[in-house]
Amino acid sequence: ELVSEISKIISFAFRLLCNIFAGMVLLFVMAFLIPDANIVFYGLEFFVGLIQALVFGLLTLIFMASASAGHHGDEH
Repeated sequence: ELVSEISKIISFAFRLLCNIFAGMVLLFVMAFLIPDANIVFYGLEFFVGLIQALVFGLLTLIFMASASAGHHGDEH
């Protein structure tokens, strides 16, 4: 059970890191290729960031609810 909980946290952290890194790479590449249209990609990255914040917030709530759920042994 401990390995499962630790692996959830590590997976969560790597997913967040990779999403941030991918957005940064997209902005750098687009700034190099099309410098004038970079403001469009900043807006796109902001929109993706809002969606990611919602997803990570919901996942955090789910992880916290499952971690704090009682295991009373009531068999139904």
